[in-house]
Amino acid sequence: MPGTALPENLTLPRFGEIAVDRVESDAFEQYLGDLAPDAELAVLFAGSRGPSAPDLVRRLRAHAEFGKTRVYVVGTGPAGPVPPWAEALDVEDVVAESAFEGFGLTDRIDIGMRANRSLVQDQLYTDFYLDMTYNKIFDWFETTRWDWKEIDFRNIDAELLGEDEVDYLTEAAIIEFGTLPGAHNFLREWEGETSFSSWALMWGAEEARHSLVQARYLENIGVRIRSKHALYKREPYPMGSSRAGTLMMNIISEARASELYHRLAAETREPVIKQIWKLLGRDESRHARAFYVFGQELCDERVENRVEALKMAYVWLADRSEGLKHPAGHFYPHSTSAKGVRRIETIQAGATDAADRKVLAMVRRLADDDSIESHRDIKRKLRSLV
Repeated sequence: MPGTALPENLTLPRFGEIAVDRVESDAFEQYLGDLAPDAELAVLFAGSRGPSAPDLVRRLRAHAEFGKTRVYVVGTGPAGPVPPWAEALDVEDVVAESAFEGFGLTDRIDIGMRANRSLVQDQLYTDFYLDMTYNKIFDWFETTRWDWKEIDFRNIDAELLGEDEVDYLTEAAIIEFGTLPGAHNFLREWEGETSFSSWALMWGAEEARHSLVQARYLENIGVRIRSKHALYKREPYPMGSSRAGTLMMNIISEARASELYHRLAAETREPVIKQIWKLLGRDESRHARAFYVFGQELCDERVENRVEALKMAYVWLADRSEGLKHPAGHFYPHSTSAKGVRRIETIQAGATDAADRKVLAMVRRLADDDSIESHRDIKRKLRSLV
């Protein structure tokens, strides 16, 4: 900030003590050029004296590495009109010089650092909100969501249900309670990010209906689901080691769930549960595709993300000797769903193979390798990348 001498260290409320490498104003271009490749210019205050503020901000924005730097202009203050160039150059605020009286300087820098950190945590930050991946798939989800009014429980013909189908229904209703900890974990693992986190809320709202609609169906035929099954799953399971790996795991789990629901719907004679299972199968398929879109975004960004996604794909596709390896059973061994998923998979033996063929099609696109046809090919691809 031209004309202002800074101390060598500043104590900020949220960040503690930070070092100031230039306590006096300097030639701006020289300052930017002197920054080390891993240095971070977190907050820039462009004063009202010296070179014009718009010129200084333009010089800063010309360097892509400073795209997330928060810029404050010391000038006419908030009482005056915000100049048009301020929004065009992504200026955080225009601040009056009186704002720096007393502890005002450190307070303002603390606010700027918080704003900067909010952007730095989101590696897939976009300049404009509607460019986020979440907004690109929002319309698709809204226009394909089924309406609760489509289901009329009064039309249930319980005499057309077999005992095994009631068993499947009970297990599926319990399995779907896993939505709550899943949503918890998405928001924990994607802390500091906006796009996927926003979609995770939408995903959670859709998934929460799956247990509810099946539990209500069961109650209409005299079967009640105990609360303990939901409470068994209230605690979030351990966070994943990488976002790309987490997305791949969910692509697989959603694809397998989709195929199971479709198979159950095709075989049942009872019209209401046939309709419900068809709708749930369609939901799970949509979710798998959405997880794929977010996974593709990560894999396109960094090769390391592609490696993590392929590792997870190999883990879940390579060995099914003990039945369907699904998160609902893997993370909750104390819940009946651990055995329930495997029991359904035993009866619907071909569903997993059909689902995994669809998963492999997505893996080929994520890996940009059309030769991947099996888990062995995934292993070969990984060897070439690491």
